[in-house]
Amino acid sequence: MKYKTWSAILVLSLLTLVSAGHAQLLIKLVSGKVINPDATLPKENDWEFRAYLTSELTDTTAIDSCADKGGWAVSLMDFNTQGLPWTPGDTLIVLFKNIAGGSFEGMSYLITHRTTNDDFQQVGDVTLPVELTLFEGRAENDVTQDLVVLNWRTVGESNNLGFEVEKASKDQSFTRIGFVQGAGSTNQAQAYRFEDRDVEVGTFRYRLKQIDTDGSYSYSETIDVSVRPPDRYVLSQNYPNPFNPETHIAFQVKQDGRVTIKIFDILGRETATLVDQEMKAGTHKLSFNGYNLPSGLYFYAMEAGDFHQVKKMMLLK
Repeated sequence: MKYKTWSAILVLSLLTLVSAGHAQLLIKLVSGKVINPDATLPKENDWEFRAYLTSELTDTTAIDSCADKGGWAVSLMDFNTQGLPWTPGDTLIVLFKNIAGGSFEGMSYLITHRTTNDDFQQVGDVTLPVELTLFEGRAENDVTQDLVVLNWRTVGESNNLGFEVEKASKDQSFTRIGFVQGAGSTNQAQAYRFEDRDVEVGTFRYRLKQIDTDGSYSYSETIDVSVRPPDRYVLSQNYPNPFNPETHIAFQVKQDGRVTIKIFDILGRETATLVDQEMKAGTHKLSFNGYNLPSGLYFYAMEAGDFHQVKKMMLLK
């Protein structure tokens, strides 16, 4: 393959034999710049590329290809010499990856171009997209609430406005549940975190919608996160305690079933029923307001299945 070192310049030399009474060589060019996510130009030998010629737009499985490293240029004549003649309408696919190390290590990008017999074409600059190197989620429990924690990282960003976090439960479409500000343009690795506290026992799907400052966007892969039921019943200490006049009580239910939580005064008289209903497995939280009660020591009791527990709380006015 003929090779030229063009730092960060994409030049695709399209050559074909055209029959016009006699065969002649017709040279076509498609050009543009490849720009790093931080808007800088890659250095020589930053990139490794591989080019495919295919009749299918989405086919990148071709065994025969031409490839090189560093600043790069692709000539369709190379495919002709390999016995792979091309015709207008074929697709030239170029997949390249950063091999230089540092912030952009492992970043890859794919471009496609439909070959034609048109004159020289300027396809514009190609800015590498925000590159996610990690997107994962896990279910957690802080005793008072179930939540899903999402973490993701980027190796470089260009004009990154931020990330919309989208969520879907089984058989439902994705909806936006939050937004995380991006870092704009940078060649420094970035780490992001988002907490979804509106969850219950079950499996949820998450994805990121990365939005550029010009309004363009792309989606991440979809990940599944399962929130599992607690392995036992738990009645947590109310907080704050002492309280005036409102306090909160968290509790865990290990399986679907009836749950009751009641308030008693120091003489054992029932003063309030906070819960008396069927509840799903998971972590729950409720509030109790003692505005109409006198200061003093109170008890709250939980019953669920064969579980029964009583705890103290103090109302101070």
